[in-house]
Amino acid sequence: RRLYRGRSCDCVSHLARRPTTQAQRNAPSSPSPIVLFSSAADPAAIDSARASFTLLAGALATLVVFGFVAARRLSGGVAVWAWGGVAFVLSQAARLPLLTLINALVIGAVAPTPGSGSWFTAVLIASFSAGIFEEGSRAFILSKAARYVRTERSGVGFGLGHAGIEALIITLVPSVAALLLLGSIADGSAYDNLPPESLAQLETAITFLGNQDVATSLLAFTERLFATLLHVVLSLYVVRAVAESSDRGSLIRALVFPVLLHGTANLVTVLLLPAVGILVAEVVFAAITVAAAIHYLRTRPKVSAPLT
Repeated sequence: RRLYRGRSCDCVSHLARRPTTQAQRNAPSSPSPIVLFSSAADPAAIDSARASFTLLAGALATLVVFGFVAARRLSGGVAVWAWGGVAFVLSQAARLPLLTLINALVIGAVAPTPGSGSWFTAVLIASFSAGIFEEGSRAFILSKAARYVRTERSGVGFGLGHAGIEALIITLVPSVAALLLLGSIADGSAYDNLPPESLAQLETAITFLGNQDVATSLLAFTERLFATLLHVVLSLYVVRAVAESSDRGSLIRALVFPVLLHGTANLVTVLLLPAVGILVAEVVFAAITVAAAIHYLRTRPKVSAPLT
């Protein structure tokens, strides 16, 4: 939904260009594009944004590394963590082309207005397609390539791998890319050989990235912590489903709950965004995640060799 968001729904912020001053309008034209867009590239805002993205990237990298180390200790190797990551990549490779096609057919090329019927349809499709494909991918990997993942310890490691690769691809890499772009803006190299038709896009990017502050980065990292917990809980539910299902039909029935949980967590959070703002929406997401973890603990088998 935004740069740091790891879940499945995306929102696009359309930011207006800053108006030029009278002095800028009266100034002679210059062949250097940086002069035309100096109002957007405020040095103080750029430096603040770079510090904020550095904080976010460092925190996310620490989270990914911690998850990797924890998964290795829990499962006795890196294979379980890696298979969890493969499950995420596989789910997106299957989901994103289909999601793009459905959105093109149902919604069209124009981004829908938040709160409209087409917007709700887009959010609904994105939310529950994430649940279907990600939980389905987990079950597929656990049934085929990672059949030895049947304990809670290895299930946690599998979930950490899924969450870690998601954080790496969807949040950490864009944060590093933002840092590189802000650095090139600060030293002026972003304007080198830039076509005139691309200047407006660069100014929009400067304005958008320049709004990043420490509070936003901390909120982004906190969201990723709860997203990691949710992926661990969902993985444990799928491990249980695969371990206890005797045939394909029983497995599909057992996957209904984690699919609905995943989709509902996405849907509720995105629907709340335009109504109550990011902070309250993320608090609700955290509450759903904690409730899911408590439910898993309360419904875990009392005596079960595979899941102890």
